[in-house]
Amino acid sequence: MFLHTERLNLISENNDLKSSSVAIFGVPFDSTETNIPGQRFAPNAIRDAFLAKETGTLTDKIYDAGNLICVSGNAKNTLQRLEDTIKDLDQYTKTAIPVILGGEHTITLGVVKALKEKYKDLQVVSFDAHFDVKDDFQGEKISHSTVMRRIAELGIPVTVIGARAGSREEHEFAKNINTDPKNVDFTKPTYLSIDMDVFDPAYAPGVGDPEVCGIKPQDVFDILAKNINLAGADIVEANPMIEKHITCSLAADLLLKIFKAKL
Repeated sequence: MFLHTERLNLISENNDLKSSSVAIFGVPFDSTETNIPGQRFAPNAIRDAFLAKETGTLTDKIYDAGNLICVSGNAKNTLQRLEDTIKDLDQYTKTAIPVILGGEHTITLGVVKALKEKYKDLQVVSFDAHFDVKDDFQGEKISHSTVMRRIAELGIPVTVIGARAGSREEHEFAKNINTDPKNVDFTKPTYLSIDMDVFDPAYAPGVGDPEVCGIKPQDVFDILAKNINLAGADIVEANPMIEKHITCSLAADLLLKIFKAKL
């Protein structure tokens, strides 16, 4: 149905997109990961964990569009496919927001570029152990380590919550972005990006770049319980090749909270 997607291993068999509030897209891409790859396997692993949860009739309002057919090893072309696919969503529904299952954090850029055209005052709130605001990483401008800088350069306000690791360059750049959730106006169209390494490794050991002294899941749950003008969301950087059960179960809980925030 959508550009560049295939429908496999779905959360919901609902085929009525027009009556749905959420459209799920998996993006199995991890080609810029420089530590421990394996994030490409997370979209389906998160789906499996979600299907083990008690969801009642919640999935009746969820349309699972399946997984993006990524261009292996090519972040630029993969992001363009993702951007085109998210734009394509408007051809079928004006109400369903995209919720993305990554994959590495780079994919947020493709989604946000598509949503920027729809929401002129869009803001991005990223939960992440890292600032991801390097200007380039190993000579590459498009990377999981540069994604929030590329988004900020689009003129989109960026908030990073939970960052506790970064280069001197990133700490300097971070002076220009918000890091306090109390300063976020959630009445504005908001895109939430949840990098699973924002949590302490005790709660999410299955990530490629773990950092100690992370936040608790309840901290994010409390924010998701707010009245958020949600334009879209993603859950990224889970790596089931490292650890599948605890981390993907938490990712599934986050997905459930996102659904409830929208529904």
